[in-house]
Amino acid sequence: MAAAPPAAETASLLPSVRTKDVLRLAWPTMLSFILNNSYRINDQYWVQGLGSSAQAALGSSFFVLVMNFSMYFLVIGGVLPLVARATGAGDVQERDRWIRHGLVAAFGISSLVSLLGLLFVGDLTALLGLEDSVREGATSYLGTLYWFTLPMALAPTLETIFISMGHTRIPLAMQATAVTCNLILNPLLIFGRQHFDWLPFDGLGIEGAALATIISRTVSSALGLTILHKRFSVNFFRGLQLELKRMVKIISIGAPNALSIAAYAGVYWVLLSLVVSNLGESVIAALGLGLTVFEGISFPLFLGISLAGSSLVGRSLGAGSAENAQAAVSRLRWIASATGIGIGIVFLIAGPLCIPLFTDDAAVARETLIYVNILAFSQVFVAHESIHEKILLGTGYTRPIFFISVPGNALRIPLAWFLATHLELGAIGVWWAINATTLFKASAYFWAVRCLDWSNLRGERG
Repeated sequence: MAAAPPAAETASLLPSVRTKDVLRLAWPTMLSFILNNSYRINDQYWVQGLGSSAQAALGSSFFVLVMNFSMYFLVIGGVLPLVARATGAGDVQERDRWIRHGLVAAFGISSLVSLLGLLFVGDLTALLGLEDSVREGATSYLGTLYWFTLPMALAPTLETIFISMGHTRIPLAMQATAVTCNLILNPLLIFGRQHFDWLPFDGLGIEGAALATIISRTVSSALGLTILHKRFSVNFFRGLQLELKRMVKIISIGAPNALSIAAYAGVYWVLLSLVVSNLGESVIAALGLGLTVFEGISFPLFLGISLAGSSLVGRSLGAGSAENAQAAVSRLRWIASATGIGIGIVFLIAGPLCIPLFTDDAAVARETLIYVNILAFSQVFVAHESIHEKILLGTGYTRPIFFISVPGNALRIPLAWFLATHLELGAIGVWWAINATTLFKASAYFWAVRCLDWSNLRGERG
């Protein structure tokens, strides 16, 4: 372990945690994650031309993609605090070691996801309890993605590395480049010469949407690797002696958060199969649209603030200042409250205006509006859940994440069944079950952060 830098140098490494400085760091990250989700919004917009079954297939695939992302987060969740700590301590060599190990781990995890996905994609979609036409579309979409998983893992890993170093505008540039590619490629690959007679190939349908995402992520990954090497002088192969203990540390830190993400996806998977699928195709499509279009904007906002805050906490602790880290927590809580309340109001106002842009099916539009109006009331709690979860991630003390997130998400299954089926509230019961469990998780995370032993965390430099 490298010696700590002198006190004067350490002080100069401390990130500012004034509200305006937190927002200056957070806004590129927020916009970056919104752009990241625009893949799915763009997909939903274009596949409406393929029918409601295609939209339902895309919406139901979301939960499988979240499960895949939970695997990638084994690396992402570990790299973030470790690179942030090394950056805060001013130890460039240690930072680069963690970066190299993180990239190698991302390659390994993506290979495993690809292999398992290609072997079991049919079984995965069967578990969702979908009708044949919806299942066929979901299988085609996911099967295409599983052939090329490396950029799907590498792009978010690289973005997290830059965020952990406090350079949040680079992921924004990566996302802007990738989304531009996706916006151009999606209609071309989905419809081909059917809509664009100058093209030499037929449209690929829902598979075209998957291929557009793959190409866009590849471009983003190539840009990130180039910047990391050229601007930050990270040599990916120099001294690349893989250390098992570093790999284990990355995975062990990332595992609780990764498991919580997997549990989130698994719970929705079960809800879709046991409850939502029985409520009709319009409710399935509404869930997909609500998650993709509305929460697809709100949650990236919260996640952007949260990851910027995680970086601030990690770099503050790396520089030896628990006080600076705690000051960041106070600012983040205030920002979470303001953002969550604002997003809830936007949901209520924008729902009737935006939904017709994504569906002309009256039943889907009606069910989506109900979803959006109900979920508006939980957005402030979603914001606080995200903020406090990522504060824990920034400290490297991630075990509480598993013990809060997994039971909190699992509670949704019996509660949703009770409200939707036993009390015969239908989809409304499912949506209110989500709200209630979000409140539970947000409260538990707040308490977990409040109970942190900051004096002990200050001495841990990864």
